[in-house]
Amino acid sequence: MVVNRAVTLARTTPFRISNALTRRFSSHTPYSREDVLPETGFFTPFWRNTILLSFAAIAFYKWAPRPGEEAILTQWLAHHSTAAEFWARVNEQQLLRSQRMTVNTVLQTSAQRPGMVRYRYPQMLEQGSPHLQPVGVASSVGKEAE
Repeated sequence: MVVNRAVTLARTTPFRISNALTRRFSSHTPYSREDVLPETGFFTPFWRNTILLSFAAIAFYKWAPRPGEEAILTQWLAHHSTAAEFWARVNEQQLLRSQRMTVNTVLQTSAQRPGMVRYRYPQMLEQGSPHLQPVGVASSVGKEAE
């Protein structure tokens, strides 16, 4: 009875291959062999881009303006761009503004506080005030004193 039970359990569990065996027999690349080899022939993106670039170079050489001619693009840009006199005026105004700012900056950085005379005994100044003199001490000097 014990033997029958062991055989039944063995038959019900499927045969499993360990992960080590699976890894050993698997291929070393994660891609299949068809994906590893690059596509060959004249229909690859490299050849397509080479041919398109060649056509563009030929077309530019054929329709490019001669060295003495002005290109249409140059004429269009000259027509729609701002005049040079306008930019000269703007640059001159900016130069004047920056000169004024420079003069103001130099004036502010070279500024110093005014010199100050400090007396050792400031009480001496109060003695000279006419309001602090008692009546009759100061002699009057003028026409009324005569």
